[in-house]
Amino acid sequence: MSLKLSGSDLSELWQEEKCREIAPFSLSEQVWTFSGQFGRGSEQYIPLRNGLPLEVCDYELWEDVTISGQHCSEISPDHPCVSFVVSGTVRTIHHGLTDYIFEVPRKNYLEFVREGKETEDWSAGDRILKVRVGIQTEALREMSGGSVSALPKELKLLVEGQELPPSYRLETTTPEMQVILQQILNCPYQDWTRQFYLESKALELLILWLAQTAERDKVPELCKLSFSDIDCIHQARDILTHRLKQPPSLLELARQVGLNDRKLKQGFRQVFGTTVFGYLHDYRMQQAQQLLIAGQANVKETAQLVGYASQSVFNAAFKKKFGVNPKTIQRGK
Repeated sequence: MSLKLSGSDLSELWQEEKCREIAPFSLSEQVWTFSGQFGRGSEQYIPLRNGLPLEVCDYELWEDVTISGQHCSEISPDHPCVSFVVSGTVRTIHHGLTDYIFEVPRKNYLEFVREGKETEDWSAGDRILKVRVGIQTEALREMSGGSVSALPKELKLLVEGQELPPSYRLETTTPEMQVILQQILNCPYQDWTRQFYLESKALELLILWLAQTAERDKVPELCKLSFSDIDCIHQARDILTHRLKQPPSLLELARQVGLNDRKLKQGFRQVFGTTVFGYLHDYRMQQAQQLLIAGQANVKETAQLVGYASQSVFNAAFKKKFGVNPKTIQRGK
């Protein structure tokens, strides 16, 4: 049974243990750690130059929790924020704005809600890890060079000086974005070099997101999908993830789920935001990372388990995906 909490209940039970301030350069980085009877967590706030606040939120719960209350903007109440889900699943609803939405790994969402009721469901044993990038109007205007046509529709209003209505937009995190997220979370630098490194990565992440969303706004849907089509596409995904060592060809996969190859390709991109075999590659890498972190297999065994006959090809793919060699993950470095 889920523990049901209001916002005030959460404040009482989720006690702040420690706040640590780090000032390696001209800007101040802060880290808060929390704990309570239902879990533990931390929030790391890193103000960067160019009006780019960066935040890393990391929570782990001991029991199922449902939180209902007034929405509170994580970074700034006056500016939108893009949140990238790295791990964990949260079922959320902004009442009056969205239906229930699953915020899951490989998804991100633009959120701008000054006030309003929100309900979130968190599951026991789930580690919720998110990286958030705030979007300041002046920084956005400078990045776009005043060309609003190159911006997603929600942000055009900001640059034009108009009021932004409550907004929520769920998108797919591309493999390129996932690499940058891992680089942010595993920053190899300290002191002032850390600040510049994180700033460059936050900018790179935001630029990729802006390009993806602006392009999607320009392109009409490739094909109309029925509920039956969507179910077939999810079946295709399940077949791929269960046949990592010997995945079917595109034509074979289409036949197995009862679609033609064109609808499968176009529908897969609409539903999952990537190609059929782009999804397979990304899933292989995620599974490999989990195996290595858990110590369940060495690098050679991991490569074979996720469908790579060549360890050198696997090593190269893993490093391109996560920015580190698989042996580094295996050793816990």
